[in-house]
Amino acid sequence: MITLFLISSVEIYVIATLVAAAVVALCVRPSSRGQAREYLLEGILCRPEKDAYELRGDQGVRGQGVAIECLENGDILLTRYGLDGLTEVDAVSLAITVVGFDVTVEERIHRGASGGERVDTALFTLDFLGKERYHFRYNSEPTAMAVSFTLSNRPEMRIDRELKLNS
Repeated sequence: MITLFLISSVEIYVIATLVAAAVVALCVRPSSRGQAREYLLEGILCRPEKDAYELRGDQGVRGQGVAIECLENGDILLTRYGLDGLTEVDAVSLAITVVGFDVTVEERIHRGASGGERVDTALFTLDFLGKERYHFRYNSEPTAMAVSFTLSNRPEMRIDRELKLNS
């Protein structure tokens, strides 16, 4: 008799519907990515020796791009190559935003006084990322080029990507 009363009770169905809606809401809720961390890095400008091109596997610069090398201590060496029209009195910096495992890199080029030796490469050390898998978006607004890639920060991991025109 009591079983029959519970099954036919409207309240039970309303409670079951609310519980099901709560479970669905928890399942589709986006995960928390955490707060954004921002970094500003100044690059070391240079004209690399021929040995530096071994990282890219060729004997010269193919175009504009970025090469990544993960170091033993967890740091990441980012090499921006193919910079045109820069001299040693100019500057290249990166504004980096890290949200969870998404890394957005904005390149900034600052022109100095005229003169100086020509350079085509900027070196950056990223020492604030853990040994995880990251999704990178590198955007060079001055050249209207960008590239996206995934990087697992593991020792001796190397990646080379050419920048493509934004469309």
